[in-house]
Amino acid sequence: MSVSHLYESFSGRAASPTQQAEQAEDEFEDVKLNAFESGYQAGWEDALKAQGDAENKLTEEFLQNLQDLSFTYHEALSKLSVGMKPLMSAIVTKLLPQVAAQSLGPQIIEQFETLIKDQSDTLVEVAVAPDKQPVIEALLKEQETVPFTVVAEPALSAGQVYLRAGQTEREINLDAVLEGITSGLVAFFHTVEQENKHG
Repeated sequence: MSVSHLYESFSGRAASPTQQAEQAEDEFEDVKLNAFESGYQAGWEDALKAQGDAENKLTEEFLQNLQDLSFTYHEALSKLSVGMKPLMSAIVTKLLPQVAAQSLGPQIIEQFETLIKDQSDTLVEVAVAPDKQPVIEALLKEQETVPFTVVAEPALSAGQVYLRAGQTEREINLDAVLEGITSGLVAFFHTVEQENKHG
């Protein structure tokens, strides 16, 4: 390819028809090359823009799907929580008190044995609610090696027991445990209901 057309001719002669044809062909090639480069650059920019748009669309769709999934999860959890309320209420009001009553004896024995390790020659006083006195006396009869007495204290509830040996006192309060569980569940279901109201 000739580049002579790019330089000024200092010869006094006019260009021959052949030279003019070559110059026109060179100019035409330059125009084609410039058009190709412009088209290539425009195509490249369009491709980059299309890729950026596609990535943005994918990101938006992904974020929307995450939001929908989160909403669906919270909605399902909320409905499940509300549906579980009757079951949890029945467990707290019926089952747990029975379990607590059955576990009272083993807990008293455990605390009793711990207490007598340090003070084996001291009289152990076990304070219970009046209606629990005969049951606890029968339970502790197996601990004959340690002197004990079971006293009824009207101020105590069925789930409360105090064990005293000398200056040491231990408390078992299953009623407080049950009350804490009940309060926690009431607060939990109240929160769920408030969230459902406010969407």
